[in-house]
Amino acid sequence: MVQEHGLGSAIHESKLNSIQVLRGIAALYVTIYHLKDVIREDDPFRAEIDFLFASGPAGVSLFFVISGFIMVYITRNTKPSLRNTARFIGKRLIRIWPAYTVITLLYCFLQSRLTLNATWFSDLFQSLLFIPLANEPSPFFGYATLNVGWSLNYEVYFYLMIAFSMLFARLRWYVFFLTIAVTLIGIPYYHGVFTLKADKVANLGTPYLNMLTNPIIWNFVFGVIAGLIYDYRPLKERLSNFLSIPMIAPTILCLAVWQFISGFLGGFGPLEWGMGSAAIFTVFIFYYQKRIQKFPPWLVKLGDISFSIYLLHVPVVVGLAFAFRKLGLPVFGEGVAMFLLSLVLTFVASNLSYEYLEIKLSSYLRQWFHAGKSMKLGEGIGQEATGAQYPQRYHKHR
Repeated sequence: MVQEHGLGSAIHESKLNSIQVLRGIAALYVTIYHLKDVIREDDPFRAEIDFLFASGPAGVSLFFVISGFIMVYITRNTKPSLRNTARFIGKRLIRIWPAYTVITLLYCFLQSRLTLNATWFSDLFQSLLFIPLANEPSPFFGYATLNVGWSLNYEVYFYLMIAFSMLFARLRWYVFFLTIAVTLIGIPYYHGVFTLKADKVANLGTPYLNMLTNPIIWNFVFGVIAGLIYDYRPLKERLSNFLSIPMIAPTILCLAVWQFISGFLGGFGPLEWGMGSAAIFTVFIFYYQKRIQKFPPWLVKLGDISFSIYLLHVPVVVGLAFAFRKLGLPVFGEGVAMFLLSLVLTFVASNLSYEYLEIKLSSYLRQWFHAGKSMKLGEGIGQEATGAQYPQRYHKHR
C-alpha cells in the first residue's frame, strides 16, 4: 500500500515497475468501488461500474500481498541488529504516518463541520496510533477516523512482525512463520474458533487480539512467500519456467480477474480474494515483468501516488458533496458527473499529496531523524574520547 524507498544496506535503486502498476490498479479498484455510490441506481453506466468493480475491496488484499513481497525485497540484505531494526521501524513510520496524519486531521475537520460523535477524540487518538477501535465488525474492527485507515492498522502490525523477526538473523523467517502459526492457527484453535474467513472470526475480547488473529493477514504471508521464492534463484527459475508454458500465465490471470468480476469466493480470506490477489501478483512478478519491457508511464505514476489516492478519495468525495450542499446545489453532489469530478480531483489532490506529504515532508522528517541520531552518537564519541562535545556528521540515507 505504501511505496518503498529502500532501507540502509538494502537500498535498491531499481524500482519494479510491475509492482507500481499493480499498486496503481489496486488503488483505482478500491477508489472506484467507493466513489460509485454517488451514481444513482438509474444513471447511465451504474450497472456496468457495479459489474466491473463490485469486488473493489479486493484491492486491499492485493495491497497486502504486495507489502509482504516488498518487506522481503527491501530487507533481504539488511544485517541483523537492534540499530537496523529500529531504523526499519523508523523509516516505515516516517513513510506512512505524516501523510496519514495530515489527511486524517483534515478529514476530521471536515467531519466536524458535518457531525461528531461523543468518542471522536479517543477514536482519532487510537486511529493515529494504528489501534483498532472496536471488537467488530471483522476485519475492520471499528474502522478508523479516516475509514480506510483500518487497513493501515494491519500494515503497521505486519511491519512490527517483520522487525521482530529481523532480530533473529538467519532464523528470522523461521521466527516469522512461527509467529504466524501461533497467531493465525494456534490461538484460534485454542479458543475453538479457527477459520479462514476474515469476516467470520469470533470475538476474543480485545480489538488488537482480534486483529492479529484475523485471517486477512494470510494475504501478507502470500507476499512473503513470493518474496522468498523471488530471492532464491532455483525456485524462481522453476516458477518462471512453469508460467512460461504456453497459456499458463494468461489463464491464471484471466481466472483471477474473473473471480473479482464475478464475485466468486468474495472476501478478505486467503482462499477468497487473497487467492486471486496472490495469483495476479505471482503472474506479474514471475512472468510479465521480464516480458513487458516498458509499462505505460501513466500507470507507473498511478502506482507512485497510490497511497495518497487510497487516503484521499473518501475526503475528496465527502468534501465535494459538502461544498455543493453549502452552495445550495445538492443536485450536483450525485450522479455520473459527480463521480467523474471526484475521481479527477482525487488524482489531482493525490499528486500534490505525493509531492508534498509523501516526498518532501517525509524526507524532511527522515533527515531530522538521521541528524538527531548522528548528533547524539557524535556527542557520545566526542565525550568518550576527549571529554568535550564534538558533533559528528554522517551521510544521510533516503
